[in-house]
Amino acid sequence: MSADTSRAVAIVTGGASGIGAAMVRRLVADGAQVVVVDVDGPGAKALATELGGPVVAVAADVSHEDDVESYMGAAVEAFGRVDHVVLNAGIGSSTPLIDETAQGFDRIVAVNLRGVFLGLRAALRQMRTQSEGGAIVVTASTAGLSGSSNAAYSAAKHGVVALVKTAAIEGAALGVRVNAIAPGAIDTPLMHAREQRLGGDEAARRTLHAMTPLGRFADRYGSPDEIAATTAFLLSDAAGWITGTTVAVDGGVLAENPFRPPTSERR
Repeated sequence: MSADTSRAVAIVTGGASGIGAAMVRRLVADGAQVVVVDVDGPGAKALATELGGPVVAVAADVSHEDDVESYMGAAVEAFGRVDHVVLNAGIGSSTPLIDETAQGFDRIVAVNLRGVFLGLRAALRQMRTQSEGGAIVVTASTAGLSGSSNAAYSAAKHGVVALVKTAAIEGAALGVRVNAIAPGAIDTPLMHAREQRLGGDEAARRTLHAMTPLGRFADRYGSPDEIAATTAFLLSDAAGWITGTTVAVDGGVLAENPFRPPTSERR
């Protein structure tokens, strides 16, 4: 079983902004000692400075093996152990399969899938040397649980879900739980960019809100804080019997039949 979120030593990759920064803030608020990892080193340092206290920033590209070993080592050097690892770093893609380049595909897979493989391996190896066990949460996507128009991204995220299941099986013998979260439409720069492609006005926002069952009626996206709250739960002892699963935090997207008749035809 993992250490509780309070007093834990946690690593968050992709932690300098967006969902990752919300995760860092939540863990710090819960009393954790946090290592903020991001390819944007100055951004990670700025967040660590802002939060103060037991927060360390590390610049790293999660697709590079040496960088992954570096951030894991930095956590051990700063705090003596690692209890929780949140593998959140990732990059997006909106290129259709027919237009994708091999170079573009390889880059998406390098960060979103290879980076998770390297992070999971490093976390399990470190936790194997400890007696307390631990907990790992990986950011997947609804695109990893269903079809998607973003071929490379979806393929990588499907791979992430498979890695999480395998890591959960191996981690069980070490007292390590491994789960994933699958965010849907979250209020981040990615969604704002999509708004701009649709015209950038209120009608565009409402159109995108309406793609999510909860968003359709609440007229909003999910928030990074809601993703962070789910992550904190999965890391905590309250989730002590949960491993190898992917929790969709998607406002109901995956629950809905994509072939929706017009409102007037519904019964």
